[in-house]
Amino acid sequence: MNIKQVINNNIAICIDAQGDEIILIGKGLAFNKKKGDEIDYDRVEKRFYLEDRGLYAKFKKLLQEVSMESINIADDIISLAKRKLKKDLNESIYISLPDHISLAVNRVTKGLIIENGLLWEIKKLYKEEFLVAKEAVQMINDKFNVELGEDEAGFIAFHFVNAELNSGINTITKITKFIKEILTIVSYQLKISIDEESLSAFRFITHLKFFAQRIFTNEKNDTLEDSFLYEVVKERYTKAFNITIKVKDHIDKHYAYQISDMEAIYLTVHIQRLLEREN
Repeated sequence: MNIKQVINNNIAICIDAQGDEIILIGKGLAFNKKKGDEIDYDRVEKRFYLEDRGLYAKFKKLLQEVSMESINIADDIISLAKRKLKKDLNESIYISLPDHISLAVNRVTKGLIIENGLLWEIKKLYKEEFLVAKEAVQMINDKFNVELGEDEAGFIAFHFVNAELNSGINTITKITKFIKEILTIVSYQLKISIDEESLSAFRFITHLKFFAQRIFTNEKNDTLEDSFLYEVVKERYTKAFNITIKVKDHIDKHYAYQISDMEAIYLTVHIQRLLEREN
């Protein structure tokens, strides 16, 4: 495999057997190398090939701006997240996470601590992602000899969720706030504290995540309406339906989004499950 471009002593862009560009990383991998030279396979530690060519271009630029250590630890963390979360992660995380780690390490070494204002919500709404993010923080601390804490774990958990939902960090922040508001309304109306460990709560929160994503990405729900089912649910689950109407009014007022009858049905069924669990 021949070198197409040397980024630095440790990173080179090469051409594979299929004629595609691949980024190779390894200590001293490209030392004293130039375009056209054969790569030393024994020095290769990481290989990167992104299918999205736009992201690939950004990744090449990122390689010139952050340390090899940040790239490597981010790759290790992404591998950990894929293995433990058992979910596909959008390729964009290969850009956003190393960039974030680099900035976070630089901040903490300068004594700049940023609090995560949504930490409590992240810990509650994205439990699996947060647990993996705590492991990620420990890996970063060990690697760079710093002391990042739970606030940072919350930020990294956001990157996982972002990659799962394929939305921007700003959108994930809005989604988290939205879910908190809806859970507060439902909890108040049911006059209960929702047991977030229960399966019914997990299903409800999962539904809210994707419902909120549609709202904040302006994605329309093309599901066919069913007026008969709407009336059946309205009559059969009166209390849950009335709570759905309050949620509907809140969303209309604060987010200028008109939820469809089918979406109202889904919300009602989820709220009914919460109600049944408490009775």
